[in-house]
Amino acid sequence: MIINIINIIAIIVIPIVAVLIGQCLQNRSEKRKDKLKVFTHLMSYRYFGYVDQVSVNILNSVPIVFHDDKNVVKKYYNYIQSLNIKPEDVELKGNEINNNKTKMLEEMAKALKYKNINWEIIQNPYLPEGLINQIRQENIYKQGQLEIAKVFTQMTSPTASIDAIKKYGREIENKIEQQKKNKN
Repeated sequence: MIINIINIIAIIVIPIVAVLIGQCLQNRSEKRKDKLKVFTHLMSYRYFGYVDQVSVNILNSVPIVFHDDKNVVKKYYNYIQSLNIKPEDVELKGNEINNNKTKMLEEMAKALKYKNINWEIIQNPYLPEGLINQIRQENIYKQGQLEIAKVFTQMTSPTASIDAIKKYGREIENKIEQQKKNKN
């Protein structure tokens, strides 16, 4: 009789406990995946800074994703605070910004239990020279497009004079010549 009652209780309780344990493990796994996604993205873009929209979104999600790790959140706020400066102070505060970013990433690595990711690894990302050159060329191209757009805007303005158009034309020619000299 008692054995039958124990068996009935076991038949009811064991599946419920198994589902609860499974759900806890799945939730834990999802939280780790979210943290890993944030960390991986921030590590991947650490050299260039977080200036694109996706990086900004991911950076803003740090306090949510790492809410249970007070050290990460503290380092995150220190990093964000160091970014809140005037554009002209970026060069002066560059070391502080970089150090705070590295401290945040290092703390995230600890939270994710990565023992081999340290200050030196974070400070020295892989960056091939070809990629740097490509980025420079794209920036020069974009700057040229802006200059051309400025000229066309001036040209379509009813108050634009021929002298202003010639002036912009000479400026563009000078910039192109300067870029050719820089390449050589």
